[in-house]
Amino acid sequence: MVFIISFFVIYILVHYYVFNKIAIVFRLETNAYFTILAVFLFLAIWGILAQYFSHKIIENNFIKSFIGYGYIWFGVISIMFSLFFITDIMYIFIRNNQFVYYSTLIACVLTVICSIYSVFNVYRGPVIKNISINVPNLSVNQFTIVQLADTHIDSFTSYKEVQNIVKMTNELNPDIVVLAGDILESNLSQEYQSYNLDKIKSKYGVFAVSGNHEYYTGINEFNLFCDNIKATIVHNTNILIEDILYVSGIPDMKMSKHFDSQHADIKKSFQNIDFKKPVIFLSHQPTAFFESSKYPITLQLSGHTHAGQIPPFDLIEYIFFKYYYGLYKKDNTYLYVTSGTRWWGPPMRLFSRSEIVCINLYK
Repeated sequence: MVFIISFFVIYILVHYYVFNKIAIVFRLETNAYFTILAVFLFLAIWGILAQYFSHKIIENNFIKSFIGYGYIWFGVISIMFSLFFITDIMYIFIRNNQFVYYSTLIACVLTVICSIYSVFNVYRGPVIKNISINVPNLSVNQFTIVQLADTHIDSFTSYKEVQNIVKMTNELNPDIVVLAGDILESNLSQEYQSYNLDKIKSKYGVFAVSGNHEYYTGINEFNLFCDNIKATIVHNTNILIEDILYVSGIPDMKMSKHFDSQHADIKKSFQNIDFKKPVIFLSHQPTAFFESSKYPITLQLSGHTHAGQIPPFDLIEYIFFKYYYGLYKKDNTYLYVTSGTRWWGPPMRLFSRSEIVCINLYK
């Protein structure tokens, strides 16, 4: 409830800030003022409807498409807010009315350009991110892991898009596939076959942990979904894969405390592990690395940050997350934080790409 109230307050304040700046800088007359105000109100409500219905099953394709595109407004208003905020900071040093007018005008034009590019950037689909890590205690010459995370599949997600992700994953011929949380945004326990999610192929299996959004959707539905696609959930446990390496993991660090009796327990996830063998640790939130790196594990795989997706979230997350995006190393332990296989919210990415991560462990 606190999150929902905070979200709505911020959402309203952002709209007020952007609209008020446009109205003042461009000196809108009465008719223009109320016309643009009406447009802002419509778009704001459209965005809220998109958020609400993303968790519902919608059969009508027209309604699904119409409401789904409302998510884009979230991205547009976020980019516009960021650019307007930059111009206001610049105005502290450049006290000139003409500067205010033209900088605001340029910010509006840049918002359109950045928004169009961000949508285009997402619909290009994910790239394959290849990473190679030397693991001296690996008993085989090579072991391939494909990491998927943050697909956020909801009622607006097209079957074809996810089917393509499955196809790209299978073409990498992985030894194992790991699902590092936030796979679901709505209940797919019955609809998983439409997305070909039961056709993910790997030599030794698929392993999964929950993200925070699995708890919003329903952790029981996530458990049923994993059972249906034959993915092994590694919550506070570990599995030895063909005497080669261990896969361990925890449920989402924050949400498991609020929604589930099975709280994240890193110590328990490593119980009875022979650390002479490589250990792959799955945690949706990268902050687990502060604790997991105290153990002699090989690699932690995480997501959650999305590499920010769009301003101002990329800057905010870069400031607040020590492990924001990419490959990190602490002593002999690695962490990879993916930008996500898809996205959350607005289908937009300005400075990042969606990715399927192919990790090659070699001796």
